[in-house]
Amino acid sequence: MKRIIFFLLLIITAVGCSTDFSVNGEYEETPIVHMLLDPNDEFHFLKVNKTFLGDGNANTFASVADSSYFDLVEATVEEVVGGSVVRSWQLYDTIIENKNPGVFYYPEQKLYCFKADDLDEDALYRLSIEIDNGKHVVTGQTSLVQGVDINFPNVNQQLSFAEADVPANGYRTQSISFTKGTGAIYNCKINFVYRETTSSGTEAKSILWNLGSVKEEDISVTTPSFSASGELFYELVRNSVPVDDDVTRRTPYSFEILLTAGSEDLNTYMLVNEPTSSLAQNKPTFSNVTGALGIFSARTTISQFKYVINPSNPNIRALSVNSTRELCEGQYTFNLDFCSSHPNDIAQGYSFACN
Repeated sequence: MKRIIFFLLLIITAVGCSTDFSVNGEYEETPIVHMLLDPNDEFHFLKVNKTFLGDGNANTFASVADSSYFDLVEATVEEVVGGSVVRSWQLYDTIIENKNPGVFYYPEQKLYCFKADDLDEDALYRLSIEIDNGKHVVTGQTSLVQGVDINFPNVNQQLSFAEADVPANGYRTQSISFTKGTGAIYNCKINFVYRETTSSGTEAKSILWNLGSVKEEDISVTTPSFSASGELFYELVRNSVPVDDDVTRRTPYSFEILLTAGSEDLNTYMLVNEPTSSLAQNKPTFSNVTGALGIFSARTTISQFKYVINPSNPNIRALSVNSTRELCEGQYTFNLDFCSSHPNDIAQGYSFACN
């Protein structure tokens, strides 16, 4: 027994004194590519990063910009119609300064882009990337998402979130219906812009209201829709706008409905990469590009903009009279100094009209 114990101590000592052991395996550099084409965008951005490995704290490496970038990236997007290349764009690098704080280097990030505000919905688009003089070659292709539109309300119809007498009749739910087209996943947001006046002047501010997402496979009706709860709208405004004694007035300015539809590949990519509570250590991966990990796909964003005071026709308003009254005097937002600058409300002498 003593010999066995002595032999084990020798092994432990030998392992403990070794300086050659590393938890890192053999490093294999891999490009990571992300690009989504949207025919409603003027500029189209490509993100190219690389995997990295090193001894030490991974967060330290991640916070250094050079850890994630290649030295030389040459990328081209081709527009193909009927099997022939109609147009092509050579992407150029640019620095964007809006990256959110996180593990990786911020706020700057290097992207590659090209300008085109007239992408053809019927075309096929091919991506080709050559990295570090051919060390890596990445290719991919995608079609655009098409046929998606907002059916209701139309651009001249007002949004309605409140009844005439909220204490007695309650709030209203605004429906936003849409045509599916070739999308596979849909998201809807409403951007509410208001103007805030203080002793320093007037400033435009906004609240982005996310109504949620739905997948094509979960839609069982011909004309699907999102629901915008009136009460949730006023609660959102209350939680987003602070009470400020320096504010003399806040006036609603505009609403914009934003409907975004993503492709089948984008839907799959998002599904595979969403957080999981599973104890399994291995997650499946999805990539639709060759020579790299990542995605080259498409989405489309349909926008419907509504002025609270329409410059060409004041009778067309973005927010109903009852909804405006509730914003200015209702239980959730009465103390936020909202008032209506709409000429019709002022002419009617409404209590919630601006002085």
